[in-house]
Formats: sequence, structure tokens, C-alpha cells
Amino acid sequence: MVTHRSEAPVTIREVSGDTTRVSPLRGLSSSRGRAATVLVLLAVFGAAAQGAWRRANDPLRPARWIGLWRAAAKALPAEVAFAKEFDLPEPMRRPVLEAEGDRDWEVALDGRVLAKGSGSGPRRFELPGPILPGSHLLVAVSSHPTGVASIRLRLRDASGKGKSVVTGRGWGADDDASRIRDRGRKGARYRAMVWGRPPLSSWSASPVTSSLSWNGGSSIDVESSRIPSRAEAQ
Repeated sequence: MVTHRSEAPVTIREVSGDTTRVSPLRGLSSSRGRAATVLVLLAVFGAAAQGAWRRANDPLRPARWIGLWRAAAKALPAEVAFAKEFDLPEPMRRPVLEAEGDRDWEVALDGRVLAKGSGSGPRRFELPGPILPGSHLLVAVSSHPTGVASIRLRLRDASGKGKSVVTGRGWGADDDASRIRDRGRKGARYRAMVWGRPPLSSWSASPVTSSLSWNGGSSIDVESSRIPSRAEAQ
């Protein structure tokens, strides 16, 4: 039995036969720690749920943001062109283009401009159809005052059937847009980089370089490496 003076309120705990005095503040501190942990977990789950909701309601899903690292890293005015060749096995009878970019952008199919835009937010364009079966070239050009020229788009049939074309892996890019305008996909000297999330001035207040570093990660070398010429490959 252990006694203590009443004027000093102390909690008594027995540990391995010894008596240990524990401050009542420790219990308060533990409660605050548990509450903080709960709040952090709620914030994490809330952010995850919000992200899942946004992805599920994204009109451009599964299109990804693409850009060009060499242009963005310079943080200078840039115009970047992106190109994608694709084949349609059957007509796209009710073609719809959905796109957004940072900043000014335009999209052309087989040399004919389909749509133009500026600023954030997806836009939808119902195109005259059909797009006939066969090989096609889709070109997007984006310009930006500090180099982060990026775009994402989806070309699909409004019926939901057939093939759709989205930005992502496999797109060519060049910071000399005239090369792609004149020569198509063959004029692209680089592979477009797929951003993890948009490192764009319209969405991020962080400096361009730190935003790119955060979002690019180790995929920079993979996505933005230069495509070797045939002579170099040999």
C-alpha cells in the first residue's frame, strides 16, 4: 500500500512491483495525440475520397496532361506541338473533342483545325462527322509565357462506341512547333512527358521548377528523352 499527500494530486501506477508517479498531464497529452491522429486520418481519407470523386466525374477521363520537359525547364515563352498517329477501323460517326490546356491551345486533325481554347477548364466541341476509317494525324499545339505549355484531350464518338484517342504515353512533342505542323509525327524529336498532376501556373502557386520536380519525378528521363534518329540508332 502506498500513501501520498493529498495536496499534491498524483496518479499511482504499479510497474514490476515498483511504484511510479505519473503526471496527469501525460494522459492529457496522449488524448491530444490521439485526436490529432484521428484528424490527420480524416483529412487523408477525405482527400482520397475527393480525388476519387473528381476522377469519376472527369469528362476527359482517361486523358492525361502532357508537356515537354525541355521547354518547361527553361521557364521561357514556348510553343510546343504534340502529335499522335492513329487508325480508325470504322467511322467515327458523331465525333466529339474535349480538351483543356495551359495556356493557349489548338487541336487539328489531318491538317484541319478542329478547336481552339485558352485558360483552364475542359471544353467540349461537337465536330462535323463522320471521321472516315483509316490512318489519321491528331496535332495539338499549346503556348505558354513561362514554358509550361501543356494540354490534355480526348477525341471520341458521342455514342460511346468505337475507338477514342486520348493524350498520354505515345505522343510525340517538339518545342519547334513548325516541325510537327510541316512533317507530322515524323517531325517530333521528343516524347511528350506525362505529368502526374498538372504542374501548371493556373493550378499551382509554387515556382515552376519545384512544381515540375514534384510532379515529374523519375519519369522525366523516360517520357521526355529524345527520339534517336535512324542514323543514331544504327
